[in-house]
Order: sequence, then C-alpha cells, then structure tokens
Amino acid sequence: MKGILLAVLCLLTTGQPLLAASLVPGDFAYGCSLPVTDGNAVHALDLPLAVYEKAVRSDLGDLRIFNGAGETVPHAVRRLPEETEQYRQSVPFFPLPGNQQPLASDLSLRVTRNAAGTILTVDSGSTATAQSHTASYLFDTTKLERRPTELEVQWSGPTGILTVSLAQSSDLTHWSPLVDRAVLADLTYNGGNIAARRILLPGKTLPYLRLDCIDCREPLHLREVTALSGTPVTADQWQWVRLAGTRFTEENKMRIIEYRLGANIMVTAVQLGFPAANSLLRATVESRPKTGGPWRHVAQADFYRLDLEGKSLANPLVHCPPTSSSDWRIKVIAENAGLGSNARMPRLELGWRQEQVVFLGRGDGPYTLAFGSAKAAEDDGLLQNNLVLAALRETKSETSIRRVEPGPVQTLAGDQALKPRLSTASWKKILLWAVLVAGVALLGLMTRTILREMRANKT
Repeated sequence: MKGILLAVLCLLTTGQPLLAASLVPGDFAYGCSLPVTDGNAVHALDLPLAVYEKAVRSDLGDLRIFNGAGETVPHAVRRLPEETEQYRQSVPFFPLPGNQQPLASDLSLRVTRNAAGTILTVDSGSTATAQSHTASYLFDTTKLERRPTELEVQWSGPTGILTVSLAQSSDLTHWSPLVDRAVLADLTYNGGNIAARRILLPGKTLPYLRLDCIDCREPLHLREVTALSGTPVTADQWQWVRLAGTRFTEENKMRIIEYRLGANIMVTAVQLGFPAANSLLRATVESRPKTGGPWRHVAQADFYRLDLEGKSLANPLVHCPPTSSSDWRIKVIAENAGLGSNARMPRLELGWRQEQVVFLGRGDGPYTLAFGSAKAAEDDGLLQNNLVLAALRETKSETSIRRVEPGPVQTLAGDQALKPRLSTASWKKILLWAVLVAGVALLGLMTRTILREMRANKT
C-alpha cells in the first residue's frame, strides 16, 4: 500500500517540471547558423522563406535565437516599413508637327523661353506639309521640384499599342537618345482592359524631353503628362511564391482554378503568371484559411501579359489586404479569355514582404536561429517582442544594428518537433485519472486486506 502511494506522489512531482523545462535547440525542427562575433551588440536578419514554411504559428511565435551556451537571447519580429510613396508633378507639353520628324534644320521651329529657361510657346514654321500630323511632343521639366523617375502619359487616340521613343536636350538644339523604344497600350478585349501608360526614365535626365511616336498612323492627342518621383511600386519590393494549379473545375459557366500554399506568409500582393504570351483575363482571387471553410474575396483585376517587339507588358501590381491563408483560387469572370483552348492553368503568384528578427547579443557564439517547434508554440513571446522593440525606440539604437546573413538551413530535431505535444491541460487530465485509478486500486487493496483479516478471525 505504501508503494502505491509513493508511485502516485512520484507521478505528481515529476510531471510538472517536465512541462516547465526550458527550450533547447533540440526542441526545434530546423535552424540556421548566424555569424555573430560580438555578443554585446544588437543584430538583425531578414527571415528566409524556410522559416515561414516550417513555422507552427502564423505569428512566428515558435522562433528562437540561441547563443553558444544553448541559452535563448531576447529577440523581436518586426515588419519593415514600405517605401512606396510617389510624388506626382504635372509636366507642361507642346505638340510638334510632322510624322516622326526630328528637330532638325529642315523643320522651322520657334521656341520662346523666359530667363529661367521655361518654355512659354512653341510655333512651327511654314515648311510643315499639309499632310503632317502631331506625332511628337516637347516636354518641359525645368520647373519640376524633384527629379522624375517615370513619366505617365494620358492620350485620346489612337487606341491600341503605340511604340514611342524619348530624346533629351539641355538647349533644344542638341539632342541625345534617352529611351530607344517604349511600349504604350490602351486595349479593351472581352470585358478586360490593358493600360500601359508609364515610361521608365533611366537615371538623371536633361531639362527638355521629346516624345516621338514611331508607329503612329493618325494624330496623337496627349491630354496629360505627369512626372513621378520617389520610390516606385515595383514587384521587386516583394518576395514571391509561385504556385501551380492543383485543381481545375467549372461552376456556373465560370472557370475555377485552385492552389495550395504551404507557408505561413502574410500575402499583400497577387499576380498571375501566364504560360503563353499575349494572354488576358479578368479574374477574382479568393482564399480561405482552412480547407472546407468559406471562401473570402481577396482581389479582382484584369491580368495580362503581352510580348511585343522584345518587350513584355504586364498588368500593374494588384494589392490586397494582408491575408494569411493556405487555400487559394481564381475565378475567371470573362468567358474564353486568356486560358486558351487547352485550358492551360496560369500560376498564382503571391507577394509578401520579409519580416526582420532583431535580437540582443548575449554570450559567446556560435548563434543559431531555430524555428518550427510545437513545444515553443505553446509559449507566448508577445511581451518580450514588445519589450525589445520598445527598448530600441527609447535608446535610439536603430542606427547601431548590425545586419547578419543566416547560413544554410540545417536539420535540428527534424519534422518530429512539429508534432504537437500534450498540452498542460492534457497532462492535468492524465494526472487526475492516474490519481483516481490509484485511489480505486488502493481502496480495492484495503478491502481485500480487511476481508482476509475478517476470515482469519472467524477461523
């Protein structure tokens, strides 16, 4: 009887320390070595995709930084600010006569400028033929407050695809090529629209620009020219995961293509990758966090890819609310648009921004970034995360952060560390049942002993 009580006490006293044991690198599935040599500095690294693929928690709560002694050091996960602000400035423009006629000596042109060099008027001479029409424009950028990185052109007629070039000058006499060929487009097809109205400017430009339409067969009527400055929104600012379709169905005369995402990333942009050139479709993008759950609207846009004269035109980047889902699908709204007769499925491209881990050096190396742990996922590191970020703000040590590059992914405990353990509540239930079973066994043993003693007394 004493042996049974001792076993129960041992079970009760050894179970709780097992739950409260500190985390070690062996509790994690995978890791990366970190080249940290100064244990007293603040370090930061951009998280590789492998972390998002193996993390158990979507907020990366099962990520830790270990020093050489196997101790965890304070860390925080943060999102980097987006640098996508652009400044728009209107550009004065003046039509020039002639079809693909350069500003040469055979074209009589009178330009009136003020003392600052700003163009006031442009008058053509009488040598222009009656058949000539506007195919060139002069842009004056002398009054722009910021250096332009792109030009956005709005026009009315001709529709379709235009090929243009840009030249630049500092005195309106000597011209040099700036952009040899740029493709502009304004197309409508089967309910979809292709609009490419921007020209990327390579580096610093001279004050005067000339746009020439290379293949215009009718007058080009510009309505507005806008100079864009600052950081343009480009696909290079995102990391991209490209998914192949896993299922193709038709429902209510709509084509539906499903995709599966195997990483805990926060998607903020979507795009379609077409297997063939000159593809166009209008589609709705939807997602759901769990298989079998309801689908939620993410975005709707005209997606296209045009390959013309060695240049590729793609639709503008499609932004979407931050979405972390495993199941995705597109619904093609326009019938027979873009997929082709053999229904080749486009790739779904999901854009996400890398997060950064900031950690405080403490102790000697080598340091290890460990991730993917069902055990670590039970802890809530939100408080530590906030404390580290608050300390960085209050001490103004942002400029002192040292960037490190993680090494290749290494296997620590493997995928077995991703399997959920028994929770604290489950352990309590097991211990409770163990106590109850032990109590019943103890009562049975006591009853049996009492019966034996009663029989012995009768004899």
